[in-house]
Amino acid sequence: MDDQLLLNATPQRLEQTMTRFQALGVDRVRVSAFWYGRAPRAHSRAKPSGFDGSNPRDPLYKWGPLDRVVNAAARHGLKVLISITTPAPYWGTTVPSKLNPVWKPDPVEFGRFAHAVAARYASLADQYAVLNEANQGAWLQPQSSHGKLVAPHVYRALVQAAYPRIKAADPTSRVLIGELAPSGSDKRSAKRPTRPLEFLRAMACRDRRFHAVRTGRCRGFTPVPADALGHHPYSFFGAPGDRSPDRDDAAIGDGRRLLKTLDRLTASGSIATPGHRKLDVYYTEFGYQTDPPDPFSGIPLRRQDLYLQRAAYIVWKTPRIRAINQFRLTDGPIDTADGVSGFHEFQSGLLFASGRRKPAFKSFAHPFVIAASRPRRGQKVRFWGQARPGGAHVVAIDFRRGRRGKYKQVARLRTDAHGYFSLRLHARTGYFRYRYGGGGASGRTRAQHLVAV
Repeated sequence: MDDQLLLNATPQRLEQTMTRFQALGVDRVRVSAFWYGRAPRAHSRAKPSGFDGSNPRDPLYKWGPLDRVVNAAARHGLKVLISITTPAPYWGTTVPSKLNPVWKPDPVEFGRFAHAVAARYASLADQYAVLNEANQGAWLQPQSSHGKLVAPHVYRALVQAAYPRIKAADPTSRVLIGELAPSGSDKRSAKRPTRPLEFLRAMACRDRRFHAVRTGRCRGFTPVPADALGHHPYSFFGAPGDRSPDRDDAAIGDGRRLLKTLDRLTASGSIATPGHRKLDVYYTEFGYQTDPPDPFSGIPLRRQDLYLQRAAYIVWKTPRIRAINQFRLTDGPIDTADGVSGFHEFQSGLLFASGRRKPAFKSFAHPFVIAASRPRRGQKVRFWGQARPGGAHVVAIDFRRGRRGKYKQVARLRTDAHGYFSLRLHARTGYFRYRYGGGGASGRTRAQHLVAV
């Protein structure tokens, strides 16, 4: 995902980027359908006369940038997830006089917009997400009022309005709810973020012990429909395997905690799924910011490279986590004169803003993890990797003792249909890599150092 790059790109740059995505082994692009950007008269308190928000062919809609991205992705054989999200046009909120595009969006109008998006792109997209990071005040307000949560209940109404409209327009699509940020605050205000697992419980009208709540904003509750959950499990400075200190947060090391909460909500019927099955989870946004260029929120370049590969491994081994989406390809622009505020855009790209490659760029197409840092000599440890974007490959594992010298093959195996392999080999001090080739795809990973004690 890289909205800033894709939605503002020239046609030539867009084609170049999609070609680069293919070369990196990307199989899906996530792009945002910003309501205020596509709707007419977004800064008006009054809805334009005669405008039909549910009709994608209404001449007042402005689909151009989104059309170009979705069509370019389809031409390059990439699947598409469209995030249908705020900011809203002022007239699309329930209090237009506030001139706040994220304040209590109108569920009816939002449902019409969701229908228009799904109807327009039904032949090109197969997944839609309902609202980006609804537990963040930047995307939905108020998060709380007078000490009580509000945003989860507003979001529930938006999902209940949008889900059936999307399905009516594109019946075979998969609709993701959630799309939540990984952490929040215990303090309450209109803008302070809500912790994601607390948000899910409140949306489903369950208390901390998962008992039903049927008073206040939960009076008259009806289940929340969903086909899957989207989530943004950023860990920021932490390693991918680290657990979040607060049990209502859900970073990438907390996947099983997230699944446990979802399973209790679906088992109770608070979240309604097709066939009453458990929800799959898609990590639809993830990355690590780097220093350089960001000295305030970044980690070293080599650490980003290592952490992104470890994150992919964690996703693979956690049940029902079906995807991980890199945010972004390119770093955002920087205004160094503004100090920390000059880095407000994410610097989590695989490329610097100049286009220069970071170490993570090379490993992205074929992540490789040795799942032990200092094993005993001779102990068997797991070697894991993926040839992206998938497909069956023959993989060779090579080893050399020092930084120089020739590699010798120590194992050979086939990947599964998604390009994954996993095996156990005896630990030894030295450098390992894997390589594959043939069938139109080839690659060789960066060496991974294993120290046996």
